[in-house]
Amino acid sequence: MAAEVASKKSAWNACLAKSGGYPAKCEKFEKDLRGASKAAGIDACVDETVALMRCTTGSNRANGCSQAFLAMRECNRAGGKQLLAEGAGYAVAPGKMGLFSAQAAGLTQSTPPVRSLESMQEFGQEYAKSMGIMPGEVRF
Repeated sequence: MAAEVASKKSAWNACLAKSGGYPAKCEKFEKDLRGASKAAGIDACVDETVALMRCTTGSNRANGCSQAFLAMRECNRAGGKQLLAEGAGYAVAPGKMGLFSAQAAGLTQSTPPVRSLESMQEFGQEYAKSMGIMPGEVRF
């Protein structure tokens, strides 16, 4: 069964590579892969792949697609997912806490700062100050 899933995933990936970023062009391959992976009890990361492709080709790309990227990364880990989406943040997957330090569980619920020009400029100024460069000063 695993060989069949691998074969169908390979065919789907080949189609996706030629699709120009539009997973709907590979719907037949996707359905075949979904059916084979469900029958075999193997997560082929179809939903995560499609979500990431839609994000990177759509208007959400401006937001960085971080959630879709993280979901794709976690789905494709050889040892299984280490982080699971939980509310606005993430939680360490059951049985995976041994891979993280004791403080990690608290950090998974943190959220990234909002992206804006102002916040990037503030960070740049604070970073420059930490290196002894005052606002308006230029060093090369």
